[in-house]
Amino acid sequence: MNTALALALMVGLGAFAYGAAVGFRGKALHVDYYGRDVSDRVKTTPQLREEANRSFKIWCVVAAMLLLAPLIWLFADFQRERTTWELLGLAAYVFIVVIVGSYPFAKMSAPQWRD
Repeated sequence: MNTALALALMVGLGAFAYGAAVGFRGKALHVDYYGRDVSDRVKTTPQLREEANRSFKIWCVVAAMLLLAPLIWLFADFQRERTTWELLGLAAYVFIVVIVGSYPFAKMSAPQWRD
């Protein structure tokens, strides 16, 4: 069970680190990455494009850093079985981390970013 939890957390960490890397490269709005559902106004306006890339950098780095805490907690006592309450707390924490990491998508679909 702990192995599956650790692997799932590492996959999430890798996914958010990849999102941050795309933001650092300035390609968050590229069609091959996350830019399919973004309006043309955001893609053509330099200020909005920079804001979108900055948003990806910040929020994906924050989400990746937040996933380090449960990994450290899990590896601190790897052989111990986790209780149901610990697993529920971990699920709630990861849910919040996913919301934090998906904030750039919600921000880019906001009405002020639309045409």
